[in-house]
Amino acid sequence: MKKVAIITSLKQAYDIKNLVEAFIVPIKNYSINFPNTFDLEEISKIKSIGKEVFLVMNKSIYNNELDDLMATLKQIDILNINGIIFYDIAFIQLKAQLNLKTDLVWAQEHLVTNYETINYWYDKGAKYAYLSSELTKDEIITIKKKTKAKLFINVFGYIPMFTSKRHLINNYLDYFNIDNKGQKKYIVKENKAYPIIDDKYGTTVFSNYILNILDEDFLDDYLVFNSTFINEQDFKEMLTDYHKFPFEHGFLYKETVYKVKKDE
Repeated sequence: MKKVAIITSLKQAYDIKNLVEAFIVPIKNYSINFPNTFDLEEISKIKSIGKEVFLVMNKSIYNNELDDLMATLKQIDILNINGIIFYDIAFIQLKAQLNLKTDLVWAQEHLVTNYETINYWYDKGAKYAYLSSELTKDEIITIKKKTKAKLFINVFGYIPMFTSKRHLINNYLDYFNIDNKGQKKYIVKENKAYPIIDDKYGTTVFSNYILNILDEDFLDDYLVFNSTFINEQDFKEMLTDYHKFPFEHGFLYKETVYKVKKDE
């Protein structure tokens, strides 16, 4: 078992370095779903802390971005990063084409749900898989038994629910000339508040609860602690004692089975 923290600042990385085994770091210009990102100079400083480092590059890549992406990947390869968390399958081809030594983490959000597809991408070069948060406990255990890939599992924090390329919040605020600087944004539905990030890549809506499945005894993988929207001091205290937050199991015991309803 390895504790992996998604960090939001360089200061936070130094502050919690003795409480985790690895960092997940969103890289500037290539990450979505994160309020803060890091450039290569900052990433080099984080790597020097001495922990495993996995970079997030989870946006869809356009043709006009490929040259810059390839140059960035070559720079990353020099830093001896442990892995790149990717969404766009172009990374599989680029790893082979550029002969990169950096490992890949398949992380296509809600698609990482079964061991057969995980094993397919493993054979293509993605030695890690970042499991969907919609999986049940039984499904996760089955995947663990039937794949050689190393697994990332969300165990704590707000969870991204969906992402749209449309600026669902900022367009509304701009239309009504509402100043939104420095304000946290939420969608409220049925008295539940869902945190939102609306940046240059679009809009991401997060769960209205903080996932906390750390009372489970089957977890022995890369366990991901997401500090997004959580006060840094509270996050540090949680890494020391996870009982400070109530347990919330999300979909761990809820099967997400959908059936087509036939019209009468």
